[in-house]
Amino acid sequence: VQSPDEKPESEDAVESPHMVTIRSKCITQLLLLGALDIIQKKYWSRLKGYQKITILEILFSMLEFAASYNSYTNLRLRMQHNPPERPPINLLRQEFTGTCIYLEALHKATSGIDLNQNGELLRKSDYSLDDDDDRVKTNAEEKLASFCGQVLKEAYDFQTSIGDSTNMEIHQVLELRSPIVVKVLKGMCSMENQIFRRHLISFYPLITKLVCCEQMDVRCALADLFSMQIRVLMQ
Repeated sequence: VQSPDEKPESEDAVESPHMVTIRSKCITQLLLLGALDIIQKKYWSRLKGYQKITILEILFSMLEFAASYNSYTNLRLRMQHNPPERPPINLLRQEFTGTCIYLEALHKATSGIDLNQNGELLRKSDYSLDDDDDRVKTNAEEKLASFCGQVLKEAYDFQTSIGDSTNMEIHQVLELRSPIVVKVLKGMCSMENQIFRRHLISFYPLITKLVCCEQMDVRCALADLFSMQIRVLMQ
């Protein structure tokens, strides 16, 4: 029982049951992300095709949860209830970590290249290929193209909706989410050229529209993408 002489805790200091649930889920998911990262880094070549697809789907489900919580609209709404000097409550760390792991696993699955625990390239004789290896590559390519396109589209849609607004909240939201966009653009730089070519028709409009964004790190990542992928297609 609280003493009458003690000052009651501020509302900010008391965590709601909803936030406790979210915090618990986030801690669990961060631990699971760490475990999945170890699996995809060290044991990817030993997994069956269906196991690889399952890992990709688990990674995406966790990433989707964080991305939804960190959406441009949700960040902006929470920012309106925060002091100006404090960032809104977010799961950006979880989303960024998940994005890094997900992209790395997708690149492995689409390239068909497997490494051993020491990072050395495995020969086909060193491990058994599943009969559904092509199915894994096709599935991963669809996931990779869809994920990259979704992140770029959300970034473009939000920037289009704000127009020339000088509202600081909006620019803070863009800054908060820019590391995710940059990571995806860098992931597209590492994408196999043939995969990028096949999905260029959906990528190109989004890429060209983001060129005018204000975030310098995003524009630098776009420049790298033009240099590493699009210039090759024009040769």
